[in-house]
Amino acid sequence: MPLPLSTALTLPGVAVPVWQLRDHRDPAALALADRHYSRRRPGSGQLGPPGRKLVLVTPCERAVWVTHWPYAHLALDRLDTWRCTLFRNEAPAELRSSDLVRAAMALTASLWAARPTTVPGWATWIDPAKVRSPNPGYCFKRAGWWLDRSWSHPRLLRLRANVEAQP
Repeated sequence: MPLPLSTALTLPGVAVPVWQLRDHRDPAALALADRHYSRRRPGSGQLGPPGRKLVLVTPCERAVWVTHWPYAHLALDRLDTWRCTLFRNEAPAELRSSDLVRAAMALTASLWAARPTTVPGWATWIDPAKVRSPNPGYCFKRAGWWLDRSWSHPRLLRLRANVEAQP
């Protein structure tokens, strides 16, 4: 059953919804994704890898988040968990990234509550060479994510989080 496109989550003290659920071919989401370092094919007409996914865009269309939940047998790391495959915030002065991360996690958990994973929690990957921050993944860490030292890769860092975002 398709999810309603009007689903949104609000933060306390903020009158407008933080995230809006969009289609994987949404023009605003695609434009934001095309400016992200992880985009393999800029200009592609869709977002995210194959599988179950949620595309979230802020009402001002200056931030995008993609939650992906691959089928376990297709996941290269065999980790049956939710993944942030894309997060881009082009309005960090107005929209604090760690708040957006927490809100996206909460909205995903509310929409997929009836779809439990076998490995509860989240994963995301960051290429430190492609980000400007001296602390790659800082906004995720502020939202309660941690460096997964059990996983190694020559180029990428993997961050993990519990199902519920931490303050």
